[in-house]
Amino acid sequence: MPLSGKNSKIGESLLKASQLSLNKTKNKNIKLFIKDTENINKNIISSYYELINEGVDIILGPLFSKNIELIKPIALDEEVIMITFSNNTDMKSKSTFISGLTPENEIKEVLKYAIANDQDKFGVILPNNQYGNRSKNLIKKLLLENQGQLIKLVLYDSENPDFYKVAKLIANYDQRKLDLEKKLDELKKLNTLEADKNYKLLKNKDTLGNLNFNSIYIGAENIKHLSMLASILPYYDVDPKEVLYVGNSLWSHNIALKEPALEKAIFPNINQAKYENFVIEYQNNFTIKPHKISSLAYDLIGLISSLQKNNEDISITNITNKSGFIGSNGLFRFNEDGSIERSLSIFQIKNQKLKEIKKANLKFN
Repeated sequence: MPLSGKNSKIGESLLKASQLSLNKTKNKNIKLFIKDTENINKNIISSYYELINEGVDIILGPLFSKNIELIKPIALDEEVIMITFSNNTDMKSKSTFISGLTPENEIKEVLKYAIANDQDKFGVILPNNQYGNRSKNLIKKLLLENQGQLIKLVLYDSENPDFYKVAKLIANYDQRKLDLEKKLDELKKLNTLEADKNYKLLKNKDTLGNLNFNSIYIGAENIKHLSMLASILPYYDVDPKEVLYVGNSLWSHNIALKEPALEKAIFPNINQAKYENFVIEYQNNFTIKPHKISSLAYDLIGLISSLQKNNEDISITNITNKSGFIGSNGLFRFNEDGSIERSLSIFQIKNQKLKEIKKANLKFN
């Protein structure tokens, strides 16, 4: 974990959560060996071999993909299980697991819910980067498998986005505005009572015709981008009263809750009650709030302790138990390919608050 450098606060929170979990289990048979991945005086590969020489049974971490990529091929040779704190599915392998909440997990859960509720025609906005391209491929696959339709896809420059252009493109705004102008001209020329009535109905509109999609998935990576999109899209006639706004767990942020366009929007997230219990326990012990990612360390120490107490080996077979495990983030299980599945709830924003409209499953099918 990163215990020095710019991400040291994340590492410190991961470490505190690990110690908290270990103290809670009262398991005297577990020993933690801690290595700082950002130590400028030590190569991360050297740190890894030091752990191997200690005869460790399992390695938790690293957090960042750059470090995982360095260790992953060595971990395969050493045959020591590594559960990283990453949510990047590109990092997984048969001996290297990821434990974070993945975009794939989130997208699958929320799209299936929308489709099941007849919101099956999608406009999609994504950043034009690795995350966006992974999301795009998954969305196309999921919609195909679940009888949904991808009506329009717009990718934006994640470094220098023009969200006015994005909104116009997704809404086909220029064409619909032109259609309205043509229609108004036609009605003017007809010069009949019916035409005059229709003219008065249309003249205060910005565009003509409805959108071809009834849901819009916005895969923004940060709250600033989400906030900008949410405020601009309605201006270009992507009306949240007519289109279901769909997103990711980022939307639980207080700023998102206050965006008028996101009223009635839906998104997936972990079980909040269990996570809040972890936060309270952490604060009671350390008087500060935990970093959100630290709950992963808390759950993984708990998992290892439960295996050890039940006299089960720390093996891939036992870690990939099909029934899964319950932690501070709810139900989860590891797959043999190194991926993770999490059972998620679906939330809706109502009156600037979160309403759980579908509870996370308590068992895997």
